[in-house]
Formats: sequence, C-alpha cells, structure tokens
Amino acid sequence: MSEILPSIFGADILNLQKEIDILESENVKTLHVDMMDGNFVSNIAFGPNQVQALKEYSNMKFDIHMMLAQPLAHLDDAIATGAEMICVHYESTPHIHFVLQQIKKAGCKAGVALSPGTPETVLKYLLDEIDYVLVMSINPGQPGQRFIPQTVDKIKNVREMVKGRDIKIEVDGGINDKYAAQCAAAGADMLVVGGYLFNGNQVKQQLLKLRNAVK
Repeated sequence: MSEILPSIFGADILNLQKEIDILESENVKTLHVDMMDGNFVSNIAFGPNQVQALKEYSNMKFDIHMMLAQPLAHLDDAIATGAEMICVHYESTPHIHFVLQQIKKAGCKAGVALSPGTPETVLKYLLDEIDYVLVMSINPGQPGQRFIPQTVDKIKNVREMVKGRDIKIEVDGGINDKYAAQCAAAGADMLVVGGYLFNGNQVKQQLLKLRNAVK
C-alpha cells in the first residue's frame, strides 16, 4: 500500500495548526513541505523558520521538497529544521551528487526530484547516493495543474532502474484517487497530495478515498 503524504502547501494557511491536528488524528506519518524561492519556481513558499516551527509542533516526519535555484546555499537551513527527508531537483544544480552526499552526511534521507521534462536516465550515476526519487507529475511550483499521464510510464521505468535497491519512489502533482491508484499500481511508494486533499474542508473523507484507492 502506497503512503499518502499530504502537501502542506495545499492546506489553509490560516489554519495550519488545525490541519496538522487532523492529519495526525488520521495517523498520517509523513508531511510533505515545499520550499520555494521565487527563482527556480515562480511561487514563494515555506522558509526554514516556518518549517522548523511546524516541525516543532508536529509529531510527523517531514519531507522537504527544495524547489530552489541554489539548493546548496540553503541546505544547512533545511537540515536545521529537523526534517527527516530532503529532496533536491536534479535541474537546480550542477553539483547534485555533492548535495545528495551532504544530505546523507547530516543523517537525512536524500531524494532527487525529476521535473516532467527530465528523463529518468539521469539517475544512472546517482543510485548509490539516493534514498528516494521524486517523480513530478506536474511542472513544479504551480498549483492547479492537471496530472501528466506519461508519468505512469516514468514511474514504471524508475521502478525497473532501482530494482534490488532500497530506493523509494515518490510522486507529486495533480494526484486524486484515480491517479493515486494508477501510480500505486505502477510502483510508487509515496504519493504527495495537496489540493485534492485539502480543498472543501473534507480532509478525513478525501484521505480515506485516497487510502482505499491504493490498497
């Protein structure tokens, strides 16, 4: 069964404490937190101070998705939040190998994110350095996009590449119960869900739909 990772970027910013309480009451284990700088993507989202405040309040594990133009410059701040998982975009730095090594050196799980236009073949020389691969099913940084159907084949290809290794596959973007089922069947271990989960103030009901879809 794939794990559902709520994306706090999709939650009600005025009621984050309440939203976290609901997620924890529903036994959610991991929270996905976007860090956006307005450069690598056009949006600006949670900074390290905000992430640390959320982490200190919550009992969940945190999965930081760094959508930053210079991830190495912000890596120490991300690590200092206490997050257990940190993911960096392959496209964001020419030093991806070094960045991943630094994440692992700090005791965090290291992930590499692939935008839709980035082929999974770039993972070939990174497999010894990563704990998970984040396959983007929309273009990063812009909410409200539709799930890209070709993502399902990409998940299958990544699953084949990591065969025999303890590397998880995460998928993020435009996921509802229908696409959650498709991604889980293709081999995804973790599914990041934002808008579908939080819109409409029916988090418990939507979470149940998603969990039933990936059983």
